[in-house]
Amino acid sequence: MGEAARGRRKPARHAWLGSKQDRKQFRKQQKRRARKPGRRWWVFAVFVAILGVTTAAIVLVGRRPAKEAAPPNPTSVPRYAHVDLARPYLNTPADAWPKGLDGITTPSAGTAEAAAYAKVKQAIAAARLEPAVLTGHDAKGFLGLLAPDFRDQLTGVFARKPAKGTASWDSYLTELADGYHLLDAGPRSFGTLTAHPGAKAGELAVDAKYVIAYAFDNVHPEGLTSPSEIVSFLRVDETYVLRSGKNFTKGSQGLWLDGGSSAFSAVGCAAAREGYLAPGYANPPSVAGTGGDQDAPGYYDPKYPVPTLDGCPA
Repeated sequence: MGEAARGRRKPARHAWLGSKQDRKQFRKQQKRRARKPGRRWWVFAVFVAILGVTTAAIVLVGRRPAKEAAPPNPTSVPRYAHVDLARPYLNTPADAWPKGLDGITTPSAGTAEAAAYAKVKQAIAAARLEPAVLTGHDAKGFLGLLAPDFRDQLTGVFARKPAKGTASWDSYLTELADGYHLLDAGPRSFGTLTAHPGAKAGELAVDAKYVIAYAFDNVHPEGLTSPSEIVSFLRVDETYVLRSGKNFTKGSQGLWLDGGSSAFSAVGCAAAREGYLAPGYANPPSVAGTGGDQDAPGYYDPKYPVPTLDGCPA
């Protein structure tokens, strides 16, 4: 056999020897593994543990609650938003307010201040929330809480016809226009009462800054495009004064109202000019400013001044 032929066979022989050596090495490894059966199970256990942790993490991530929607803007009502008579305050600042006057809070107080807060809340409820006033147009309950001398003064004021810039009964009371009814959800409120000494000895003054939302019924809710069509807001700043002691006559002792200001938002303008509260859907479509976003945050937040505009044309 020539040198060329032997040279060509060497690679094949070397390859065979290599494969033979590999087989020997493989058999040795098999014997070692047979002598250590626990190693295989340990590796398998680690794999199962890692798989379990990974699966649990995926499940927990999948169960994580979705990010909550942002709360409604506390100083505006959207021009277009879903309207639901079962949740009339949805998409309005009042959606987070307590029912009735529970949203009007007071600081911790002594006995005299606590009694004054209770009296003022009673007066606000009688003037703004009681069905006798809202639908019955009967102010006796409110008048009965006032000092006799102040009650006599209001007799003349209540006899005036409402007019812009002139105090009349609508400056003190909230009465609904005939033909409109509130939903069972009831009014809601947001505000504060703060007591401080009055200008004279024997006087205790209470500053009331609050807003009340009223939700009206509608027989055709499918045609509504904004909650401002059924939810009206009354924003009030007023100061009550309780007088007692020898510095005052018997007729002057009791509860007085010492000035204030108020404004309505999203109301029926024709009814408002007559001194009554009606929902925004009472306006014809051409009336501007009653169904859109309010520029002045004071309509909905008592920490801001009472707005000077009511959204209704003069």
